Amino acid sequence: MNIIIAGAGRVGYRLASTLSHRHNVTIIDQRAAALQQLQESIDVFTIAGNIENPDTYLPLKQRRFDIFIAVTDSDEANILSTLIAGDFIDADTKIIRLKNPYFADSTIAGKLGISSAVFPFSSAARSISALLDYPQANNVKSFIYSPFQMVSVYVESAPEAGIPVAEFVHETCVVVGLERAKRFTLPDGESVLYRGDLVYFFGDPDTIRSYCARLNPAVPDRISRVAIFDAGLLGLEIAKALIPRGVKLKIIDKHLEKCERASELLQENAVVINSHYIEHTLFDNEHAGRADMAIFTSEEDEENIIRCLEAKEHGIPRTVAINNDIERYGLMHSLGIIPMRGPKSSAYYAILEAIGSSSIISERHYCGGRGIIYSRKIFSDSPLLENMLPPPDTKRSRSFLLRDNLLLPWVAKLQLHEDDVLFVFLDAENEEAMKRWIYTL
Repeated sequence: MNIIIAGAGRVGYRLASTLSHRHNVTIIDQRAAALQQLQESIDVFTIAGNIENPDTYLPLKQRRFDIFIAVTDSDEANILSTLIAGDFIDADTKIIRLKNPYFADSTIAGKLGISSAVFPFSSAARSISALLDYPQANNVKSFIYSPFQMVSVYVESAPEAGIPVAEFVHETCVVVGLERAKRFTLPDGESVLYRGDLVYFFGDPDTIRSYCARLNPAVPDRISRVAIFDAGLLGLEIAKALIPRGVKLKIIDKHLEKCERASELLQENAVVINSHYIEHTLFDNEHAGRADMAIFTSEEDEENIIRCLEAKEHGIPRTVAINNDIERYGLMHSLGIIPMRGPKSSAYYAILEAIGSSSIISERHYCGGRGIIYSRKIFSDSPLLENMLPPPDTKRSRSFLLRDNLLLPWVAKLQLHEDDVLFVFLDAENEEAMKRWIYTL
């Protein structure tokens, strides 16, 4: 495909690096140094110019692109570039990154002819809110067309000989991933879980909750008090996502103006504290140490890691760190910190998933991008309806058919019925072959 990316910041650079392996990528930015760095490391075509200036698009006039992506840090620049680009280029799909949550509830995206609008701050907030349903878990993913979820949890309680994976596999729940010593695998029926493993369950929420409690019994069954160390946009989005859950909230920030805005916005729903929270006395003087969960949202992963460790020292059982750099993901896991995708990582994965998905096929990423999930629903007009379909390569994937809220292992030919949903879990190294398979069924 021919893809154009407006913005060569962290998200644009990472997208260009990933997509350039399989597609023709053009990237626009007004910073010559950023474009020079791009050209030195990856094979892309660059244009130096302001994405809000119509003259920037003149070299592309009347060219056809499959996808136009706007991912600068400015909502206004992304919106304007989408409008201007529409006058110069023909793009089948438009994807835009937006920070302001107002746009999520407005009709602006539709009016602009945008195919997908990505809201990374709201997405990160929803991911953290989902943890309240699984207090022992590290991450929760929901899926379109299915009530089943995928939940990851650390194995903290297991005998020396381990626990057979087979104990967790039945018609409402399966194991679809395992991270051990920073290595991701797709476990089979003979695999064993050991203490320190991060295991991924896919299935019925109630069943998964019981497994999480079994594997990590030291963590309380309920999160009722949360401390958020940030009164900026991300912290406020997290707070707004948690308020309907009925938790007691404390928002801590060292900037007075942010605290005043947070207090005005959240009213009686949260206690807002203006403090230089690097001071250890904060956990005692403001009772922040009584929280069941502490969330740290700095753009610097090192700072989030240090604050999480301090919170653990003060007895907070669950600590969440916004993970901005994928290189710090494994370290956070190893320290017992819950790494949650930051806005930039959320935008990156959301855009990749939008590119890899269609109206009937969904693509999701998990375990730091090392695992991929494809799902496909069988509608009443599907050409696959009532067909006997063989499974994909069973050595390189774990595949299931969800029917009537029961999981059928897909290891032989299955006849497909209306409303069936196919799920394929695979290692990212096998992405291309599996994508070709599921799109050409």
